[in-house]
Amino acid sequence: MNSKIRNYVDVIFKDVPRTKKAIELKEEIASNLNERFEDYLKEGKSETESYGLAVANMGDVDEMIREVMPNEDFVIEANSYRKRNAKNTAIGVCLYILGAAALILFSVIGEEVGMEDVGGAVGVITLLIFAAIATAMIVYSYMSTPKEYKDYEDSQEREIKSMKPKDRKVFEAISSIYWLIITAIYLLISFVTHAWGITWIIWVISGIFHQIIVVIFQLKGTNE
Repeated sequence: MNSKIRNYVDVIFKDVPRTKKAIELKEEIASNLNERFEDYLKEGKSETESYGLAVANMGDVDEMIREVMPNEDFVIEANSYRKRNAKNTAIGVCLYILGAAALILFSVIGEEVGMEDVGGAVGVITLLIFAAIATAMIVYSYMSTPKEYKDYEDSQEREIKSMKPKDRKVFEAISSIYWLIITAIYLLISFVTHAWGITWIIWVISGIFHQIIVVIFQLKGTNE
């Protein structure tokens, strides 16, 4: 397929949620444009002329796009999945933190009563149980969400690309500082506690909090 046509179609569908119908329409339009482009080339026209004629004669694209835009019921259902997934993710984060807290608590109790090994073992088991439940909830939320709703959510996020240049610079600066601090905290805690097999949870929790920062910037851009 001609790269100009592919780029043109990508541009007109840039802000269209990637539902099944929208994807099918996008491929149909791209295929039809390319066929017309090839036909004009066979008639002896230049690439520029062929491209211009193909685009000019493609019809009312805006009307076709309006027909595949999500209706109100779709948006409501997509938002309900999004809220459910956000709630399950929040609960999952809490369980990760509670698991780490339980590990520390049982380790301390074990030392106090002279049963350090038992306390540590109970703490690790508790941590693994909490982590297993949290991971199961997050994975279930993702796997049980229909693809068209995930595509719709992805199209709504536009994480960095949708940000204004000024906001993007601020976001990138905050992200750089944030991850430097997280790395320092991770190394400090890991070297002090020597609990390298557990401190990886810091990265999981940090990734979720970073996503919260992204959402804040998205909401800021939406409100302006």
